[in-house]
Amino acid sequence: MKKYCFGFILLQIVILFIISCIPAVIVKLNTDPEKNLGLLAFILTSFTVYFSYFLFFANPILFPIAKRTMEKKTDEEGIVRTRTFYNKEWHSCASVLVIDETHAKIAYVSAYNPFKLQVADVKDLSNIRSSYIRGPFGGTRYVYYQFTYKKKKTRIPTFTSRQMFMLESAGVQNAIIKANRFYDSIESMQKKQAENI
Repeated sequence: MKKYCFGFILLQIVILFIISCIPAVIVKLNTDPEKNLGLLAFILTSFTVYFSYFLFFANPILFPIAKRTMEKKTDEEGIVRTRTFYNKEWHSCASVLVIDETHAKIAYVSAYNPFKLQVADVKDLSNIRSSYIRGPFGGTRYVYYQFTYKKKKTRIPTFTSRQMFMLESAGVQNAIIKANRFYDSIESMQKKQAENI
């Protein structure tokens, strides 16, 4: 499943480029032409706009679009939202994943591909697991669940941090529980399918 749509990312880059040009043009028109401050204004504005957007504003802006796409398209596709997993971790690609236990399917929409609903049958998923990346002294910065679909691994974090947190901390424990719920749901559906066969 694709987390990123490069056409959509390119569109964002073009829009941010246009936004970056506006202050540069204003500075160029309102300063002495010999000082040539327009280029400096463009460089400073571009850096600030791109850095702040992709680090702080992309997920809050795009996640509601992805969530709305999930709600609208799952109704159209007839997918029953039995369990919904939200990833709103601030420095990862935000996403929504729905498990449909009635039809044994999952549906996925990411913030960087927010207009496309991706659907997969549970029987086609492999390498399903939940885990965390170990850090020193029994800590972690990253808890996740993952699966492989059509030879492509999708890893969705339930906890990300720049600082190391002990495994016993409430945030990490909640993230581990959430990751394990995903694993348990998919595993139980695959077992039911195997029994039916």
